[in-house]
Amino acid sequence: MFTSEANAVPLSAANARLLLKTAGHYQDARYIPTEQQRNGTVVLQSPILGTDLAHYCSGTVVSPTQIVTAAHCVESQDPRSPDYGLTGTTRVYLGGLGGQMITAASYEIHPFYFDPEIGTPKLGAFAAGDIAIVTLSEPVPAGTKIYGLYNGDPIGKVATHISYGTTGNGDGTEESFTPEDSLTRGRIGQNLYEIDLYNAFEFGLEGAHLIYDFDDGTPEHNALAWWLSPLERSLGGGLYEVIVDQSLAPDLGFGLDEVMMAHNDSGGGAFIDGLLAGVHSFGISLAEQWCDGDPRNGEYVNAPDMTCALDSSFGELAGDTSIAFFYDWLMARLIFPVEIPAPATLGLIGFGLLGLGLGRRRRA
Repeated sequence: MFTSEANAVPLSAANARLLLKTAGHYQDARYIPTEQQRNGTVVLQSPILGTDLAHYCSGTVVSPTQIVTAAHCVESQDPRSPDYGLTGTTRVYLGGLGGQMITAASYEIHPFYFDPEIGTPKLGAFAAGDIAIVTLSEPVPAGTKIYGLYNGDPIGKVATHISYGTTGNGDGTEESFTPEDSLTRGRIGQNLYEIDLYNAFEFGLEGAHLIYDFDDGTPEHNALAWWLSPLERSLGGGLYEVIVDQSLAPDLGFGLDEVMMAHNDSGGGAFIDGLLAGVHSFGISLAEQWCDGDPRNGEYVNAPDMTCALDSSFGELAGDTSIAFFYDWLMARLIFPVEIPAPATLGLIGFGLLGLGLGRRRRA
């Protein structure tokens, strides 16, 4: 049976939080970055005062004394953080937790992040401006890689992601987060920037967020095609089926090289042509009520998420803050910025619940 109801899947049907899961087994050597590949990437450790806990994020060196990370990594009251309260001095570990430690002296968050219309007050995890510059108390040592900034069009480009968060398998079978593995060795892999958040869901700022999905090579778990498809049909009894148009997002991934960011990967870098192009910001999955097997509140029989949980498994989406979008703001603040001319470039990877209509899908 077909209906004509509009806005079939509102974004309130999605889960999103700050959250690299891997297409193959997460201990496969292909996912372990070499020391050279980790050079220029960092772990940020912010201790929670009065506890024995700490908040961890990733980041990228962009000048001798500055790191780029996500705003929600340094804004301790961000609603996506599992820990509330004041944090102590942030420690920055070069090349992973086993590397040299330098304390943070200060940080600056893009003002969009606090804007009442396009920032966290209204858009939550999908706020524009989820980007920050951390200034170190001393310069990084000689030999530390300093990344330049990508200023071309990232859509349709393959990005290499490096960060230090939770790792595990894309099919949801295993998950791990340990100081000696995740935080020290990190993970590396690839994904494709397919669209920006505004053109996918018609809210936010056009070009501010770069969207990609976690593919396993099958159309059934092609999350972006599922979300972009404009039609669905009612099967009766609270059951619905999205009529998936695979041509809207035909990419099915990079086989075993495919990765997706996970918890504590926030702030980590995504690189195009050796330049920092994206900063890990948020992930998206269909809320469990829509794929939990109970049709009383509505159920999608062909939901793309393999596990029906926000766990960075196959069939989920993620969003990175675009460096190109914030390029001028960043370059105006970097001390001794590196500028590397390249075609269309100069210079060199959270999540909450948001109730906005997608405005893209209709039942017919």
